[in-house]
Amino acid sequence: MTSQSGGMMDITTSGLQATSRRRQIPKVPLFMRIDNQKSDDYDPKVVSLGPYHHGKPELNFVEDFKPKALQMFIDGSNKNQDFFLEKILGEIDDFRNCYLEEFANKYDDYEFAQMMLLDSCFILNDIEISTNPASKKKTIKHLGIAVYLMTRRDLYLLENQVPFPILKLLVELKNGGDQGSGYHEFEEKLKRYCSQMFFDNQADNMLAKMMEKEPHHLLDVFRRVIVSDEANVRQSRCCDLWRKNHHLLPKSALLTNVFRSVMDLKSKGIHFRPSGIDSLKGVRFTSHYYYANLKLPCWYVSTYTKVFFMNMIAYEMCPNGPTHLTVVSYINFMKSLVISPNDVKELRQEKIIFNTLGSDEEVVQVYKGLKTYGAEDQSIFKNVNWNIQEHYNSKGKTWIAELIDKYFNSPWSLIALVVTAFVTFLIVVQIYYGSPFYHSLHLE
Repeated sequence: MTSQSGGMMDITTSGLQATSRRRQIPKVPLFMRIDNQKSDDYDPKVVSLGPYHHGKPELNFVEDFKPKALQMFIDGSNKNQDFFLEKILGEIDDFRNCYLEEFANKYDDYEFAQMMLLDSCFILNDIEISTNPASKKKTIKHLGIAVYLMTRRDLYLLENQVPFPILKLLVELKNGGDQGSGYHEFEEKLKRYCSQMFFDNQADNMLAKMMEKEPHHLLDVFRRVIVSDEANVRQSRCCDLWRKNHHLLPKSALLTNVFRSVMDLKSKGIHFRPSGIDSLKGVRFTSHYYYANLKLPCWYVSTYTKVFFMNMIAYEMCPNGPTHLTVVSYINFMKSLVISPNDVKELRQEKIIFNTLGSDEEVVQVYKGLKTYGAEDQSIFKNVNWNIQEHYNSKGKTWIAELIDKYFNSPWSLIALVVTAFVTFLIVVQIYYGSPFYHSLHLE
């Protein structure tokens, strides 16, 4: 008997390999489903991709558009639908094994191949839109702008993915059938596509990584974009070394950050700045004599931010998921910083958070709603957490900052300080001139 988080573990080598391949596109872990049963953050609203949500009546509208997306993909290739179906059928067992058997086996080979073709062409059409205004115009004409924008949300879902090798196969078949044929052009479109959705400069690094090891699906591509860069590759190697030797460190070195919010850190002389690094790993901290800078990667908080991160968290926590809990650790870090609307306001004013929701309180609720279930990869932000805590606890470094925060954070505080100092000076002068000591000097 299998569960939503994966099939029964086989004891044979072939069984283990099949399980590994099957979990390339897993279901959201069951405990996460139960914990979020009042939420629809894991379920598609307008489009189903793959077998997990296929056939739901509420998704029929976009289902009717998929043959049109297929035709837009085929146009200009001198090939027909049967040609592509035949090629997918030739590798149908590999593609089936990317999903849980109980869902993939609901369909015979032809039905499953047709599903893969239509769903893949829908994704390829969405990627094509990033560089082809005519394709975007046709798509919006069929779907309408509201449904089109909602399809972007559904592409973030873990359970709504198609194996990336199918996308690559279709692109190569359309462009002649040779391995690698037309794939460079597809990479360029994918780079443009990811740049529109995430960091502008990170797509080049992502494509280099993708060539080394092919991604499992589009969500895997998205994750590589937001967590990878050359500097962080070296960091990951250091993290692996730290993991092997963490038992040699004192217990205090294994603690997570115990500091508080953005405003709390600001009162200790810690200023927030954009890091300029297009990766969630791009958190940097530098401490000076009486102040410090905490640099954070920029992020747009939108209607779909919670859905995106909830599914990334689920992906990282699935069996055979990514090696490092990078997104989980980033979310934990941000949850410790963003507690009140004032925290969001500070990050927004420093151009670290771009709020498209309308109010700062809504951003707070987004981060509060992201559950990580106690999971953490302490190695990722270990040095940053440690250095922040060291600065935070240093009386010498924070005394001047606290004085400035208390008396110079507003004109009224400054005026009050000046008035107090002036009144104190007058009192001292009055006491001096009225003292017997002053009069004795003048009598002499």
